[in-house]
Amino acid sequence: MSFDSLAYLLFLPAVALVHAVLPHRFRWAWLLLMSMVFYASWNAPLTLLLLLVIGVAYGAGLLLERVKSVSLRRAVLWGALLICLGLLLYFKYASLLVRTASGLLRLFGARADWSLWDILLPIGISFYTFQALSYVFDVYRGKIPAERHPGCFALYISFFPQLVAGPIERADALLPQLKAERRVTQDDVRAGLSMLLSGYFRKIVLADFCGAIVDRIYALPDPDGGAALVATVLFGVQIYCDFAGYSEIARGSARLLGVRLMQNFDRPYLAPDIRAFWRRWHISLSKWLSDYVYVPLGGSKKGLTRQLLATLLVFFLSGLWHGANETFVVWGLFHGVLLCAYLMLRRAGLHDPKTRAGKALGVLITYTLVTLGWVFFRAQTMPQAFDLFARIFSPWDPSLGFEQLGIGSMEIIRLLLSLVACPLLLRLNAEQSGRQRDLTCVFLVLVIALAWWVRIDSNAASAFIYFQF
Repeated sequence: MSFDSLAYLLFLPAVALVHAVLPHRFRWAWLLLMSMVFYASWNAPLTLLLLLVIGVAYGAGLLLERVKSVSLRRAVLWGALLICLGLLLYFKYASLLVRTASGLLRLFGARADWSLWDILLPIGISFYTFQALSYVFDVYRGKIPAERHPGCFALYISFFPQLVAGPIERADALLPQLKAERRVTQDDVRAGLSMLLSGYFRKIVLADFCGAIVDRIYALPDPDGGAALVATVLFGVQIYCDFAGYSEIARGSARLLGVRLMQNFDRPYLAPDIRAFWRRWHISLSKWLSDYVYVPLGGSKKGLTRQLLATLLVFFLSGLWHGANETFVVWGLFHGVLLCAYLMLRRAGLHDPKTRAGKALGVLITYTLVTLGWVFFRAQTMPQAFDLFARIFSPWDPSLGFEQLGIGSMEIIRLLLSLVACPLLLRLNAEQSGRQRDLTCVFLVLVIALAWWVRIDSNAASAFIYFQF
């Protein structure tokens, strides 16, 4: 059941209405049941894997709080890590590990025609595994007490708005909300609907439209360099609108239930430097990697060399987290190198823009580098990525490129109008007057409905990009 499906548009209001009339003591059970139904709609047997991760994290939390021996507490921590990460590694990376080992053996002349049966990747496994591990880490550190209510804990891990693609919530932020007696107010409904409209606009009007062009160009065996560059720029729009749109739909869905999820994006393409970009992009994952990998490795407190190595490791893991493909690892290391270069420039006092022009130049440079990095993320293989770079930086054939893009004047006008309409999304806030809000909402509903009808008619719908992670 995808967020942009008719089934979800029926599911969400039904869940919210029943939640609103249920007594507080039954609400957690209702939401847990509906979260399991939501996940089972993707693949019912894999719900058992979700329950296993929930059980491991719940049991580890109780043991960590009861056991006083340092060695035993470490054993519990490592046991939970091995089980949860072991499941993640198997389902997500077994094929990559076998393929890599086979290639290395062949490189040394050994026969290694290994094969591995197709492993179905459980949707959302990276997200709910990291959320479960954050709870175990925080209990181990004494930051939060262990949750004793198994049902509320299961709801914390499986809460359907953020289950399959985040944001990755921390227990100290989400668990108290799920356990508290909530009264859904008019402000909650208004804010929730506004987030839903904003998210659907980004996904259906912009992301799906850009995605059709990107898929067309990246599937060509010999794309023109200009078309490849345009497709890469549009992919930057697509992945942002797709994932930010999902996050807003998730936040809006939760808000209709009186729950506030964290903001996962904050205008990242306006970041003045690469560090600011990663503080604005996929905020929940960036903060997770910072708190549980970067800081324990020493962060910025153990000297520049240690900081640079920790930075590279974090971005290596970030790339690997995104998928079992060499292209994701290279994309992560690309950003790690950019951030290391930024840190060294700051250490040398060469990157501290004071003027408006300097900051604007920083935004332009950061956006350009991030956009070029999307080639690695979107390409299927490293040879394809290098071929696309070679074409982008070689002479273009404008007529061929325009023909390959396959868009006419109406499509260009639609894209430009959609981008111009984006500031309307920022006007959906509590400070806006009732009439302005109503007109904005009516406009967005009409545009989303039209785009939805067009994509159904042309069979152009696409899954959320981060569902594969």
